[in-house]
Amino acid sequence: MKKLLLLFALALMVGCQSNQSSETTEEAPQQKIVTEHHSENIAKVFEAHGGYENWASMKQLSYTKGAESTVTNLSNRKIKLVSDQMTIGFDGENVWVTPDTVDASRSRFYHNLYFYFYAMPFVVGDPGVFYEDVDPMEIKGTTYNGVKISYGEGIGDSPEDYYIIWYNPESYKMEWLMYTVTYRSGEANENYRLIKYDQWAEFEGIMLPTAIQWHQYEDNAVGDMRNEVIFENIKLSKEAPSDNMFNMPQGAQIAPGPSAE
Repeated sequence: MKKLLLLFALALMVGCQSNQSSETTEEAPQQKIVTEHHSENIAKVFEAHGGYENWASMKQLSYTKGAESTVTNLSNRKIKLVSDQMTIGFDGENVWVTPDTVDASRSRFYHNLYFYFYAMPFVVGDPGVFYEDVDPMEIKGTTYNGVKISYGEGIGDSPEDYYIIWYNPESYKMEWLMYTVTYRSGEANENYRLIKYDQWAEFEGIMLPTAIQWHQYEDNAVGDMRNEVIFENIKLSKEAPSDNMFNMPQGAQIAPGPSAE
């Protein structure tokens, strides 16, 4: 009788542990990857660069740009930039800057500027983005197909910004990016700037640029390269960075938004 009671108790303990394990698993569901809004052509561009689902599984992106290092949590877009002059961070609510003696007036505009350029084309795969195929365009003797990107109302600090991804019609690889800037004015415009993407490297199956070049662009004419930005020490990982690294330190100043500039 004692043996039967002991066996019953053991079975009950195992059953409780199994239920607790199941409950724990149910409490931590995987993040849903939203792709239903992707157009057919933008999906092919994503696939040519390693696949959107592969990109969405990544949690951390880091790189250096000159003397400035950047770490981004790709799940929530928290970011931290460290240079000799200052540190800029986004903790999910505020853009903060240290030391409190530096001019922080442009920090909100700047904090994720290069991240957006660097994480193209995947960064335009977010929910709230709309896609429109545009007429092909010849750039420096080559004809490219294009997808124009716009944003839903209230998405980000500059929802009136436009992007056009120009991709090779055979490989679907992105080679040029046009973009507008409306951060201060808040008014939509078609005054595009132009970046060339032709230096790619593979990280965790994802194609990321090692350099991008701004070109002169005026009256629909493409001119010479104006400047080049080189990215080094690139790391892409499925391991999220520590959330503490993005916390606003004591004494930091909060960067003003566009309406305050």
